[in-house]
Amino acid sequence: MQLHQKLELLIKRKGYKKSEFAEKVGITYRALANYLSGERIPKGSVLDKLAAELDVDKSFLLDDNMSLVMNSEERFIYGSESDSAQLQRAFDSLSEFRDIIKSKELSDNDKRSFFACLAEIYFSEMNKDETD
Repeated sequence: MQLHQKLELLIKRKGYKKSEFAEKVGITYRALANYLSGERIPKGSVLDKLAAELDVDKSFLLDDNMSLVMNSEERFIYGSESDSAQLQRAFDSLSEFRDIIKSKELSDNDKRSFFACLAEIYFSEMNKDETD
């Protein structure tokens, strides 16, 4: 996993907006954008500040052979094969789904039923594809 990928994921995990993170570590948004695009590699004290704010060792950030363990949502987001409006809808749906599950307005039973409906929709569509 390359530096820019690690930065992107770690910043997201920490809950920062990119502009907020840049300000926190004392760099411009443009500089951060260059690091996140892979166009530039931070040096010296900037790398130290990035690592410190992200609670990782700077050697971890620089070693392309070391990767982060990603959860299923992160694997979906960062490993997506499609680039479409539908994919963006799927990303947005994950956020909505998370909000529904976190909600105190639905009982645990209602949440389980909701999840079961989603699973049923998925498997029903997958079975259609296999029989077509």
